[in-house]
Amino acid sequence: MNVSTHQSVQTKKIIQYLLREKGKTILEISDFCGLSLPTTTKFLNELIEQNILTQSGKKESSGGRPPSFYALNPDRGYIIGVELLLKSFRMSIINLNQEVIYEYETDNFDISQQEETFDFLVEIVPDLLAKQAIPKEKILGVGIGITGRVDRDKGISYSYLNFAEPLTVLLEKHWGYPVFIDNDTHFMTLGEQVFGLARKKQNVIYVNFSRGLAIGIISNGMIHQGHSGFAGEFGHISYFDNDKLCICGKKGCLSTVVSGASIEEAYFEKTGKTLHYREILLLSKRGDKIINEILSDTGEQLGKALSMLIQIFNPELLIFGGRIVEVGEFLKYSIIRGISLHSLPQLMADCEFQFSSLGEKAEMLGAFALVMDKFFEQ
Repeated sequence: MNVSTHQSVQTKKIIQYLLREKGKTILEISDFCGLSLPTTTKFLNELIEQNILTQSGKKESSGGRPPSFYALNPDRGYIIGVELLLKSFRMSIINLNQEVIYEYETDNFDISQQEETFDFLVEIVPDLLAKQAIPKEKILGVGIGITGRVDRDKGISYSYLNFAEPLTVLLEKHWGYPVFIDNDTHFMTLGEQVFGLARKKQNVIYVNFSRGLAIGIISNGMIHQGHSGFAGEFGHISYFDNDKLCICGKKGCLSTVVSGASIEEAYFEKTGKTLHYREILLLSKRGDKIINEILSDTGEQLGKALSMLIQIFNPELLIFGGRIVEVGEFLKYSIIRGISLHSLPQLMADCEFQFSSLGEKAEMLGAFALVMDKFFEQ
């Protein structure tokens, strides 16, 4: 799929449009590109002949002949999304219709073991692709979301997998296809902006509540990366007067009380049992009273902390994402209670609160969006 050599900028524009919008009618494509119907038809026919587009059926119509709609050939190219967290690895293969056709995940992983993690990463990605019979020439790129501080433009992860050369350069040498990295929460925010609840929104805060706690910020329609690309380390603000040691090495961070890790700790303190926070969330869905008390307190503390962001950024939408969406309906009321007790009423009234509809796909779709944007810059 070598679109960089196409004779027309408009051809690229059609492909980029369909990458984000999936199936569209010829009229919709014509309106988006600002082309006449005959010219649009010419471009579409050329793309069909090259097996880049398919004419994939009819749309419902209120009257008359139902129009055909056009979509990308989903098997013409693939994007690889990778998630590297403290104790887990996830990889998805995504086709051109934004569909995850394969996913692999393991908790038998420790990102702090730098050399072992790099060797594991170098081997497992091509191995999984080979097992799925995905030809190397069809891989358009790899987007890797990594926990911690990441400079996307330089291709460097400062918190983990930090080598003499940028991580992206090292991996490209081994794999032979383009590699892009960013902070995992930034990818989630991009996924929401391109494919989720933040589409066409100007001022949004995305909350990634998983084992840790971080935010993504959309300000005036742009994702705020910060000077070094590190914006959004919300879980590491000094918030509590406690002696709990955070993973960052400081005490009193917000994430010592509001995070998946803090939920694990609170559960152990109350029961003497050690459980992974995802197992705890599953028990909550079954009505476990002790766990639901912990989650209720956690939600209210999160709402109190978010009230500061609402008053600083005045967002129109606040999206809750990450693993916590599994118990979103239960947590919603305690979070809103915490916000309402500590926010100015007008700012709270102007902010909508929703749980992500993309769920765990948000990060992979963010990787998809970044890889495709970089692909078309070639």
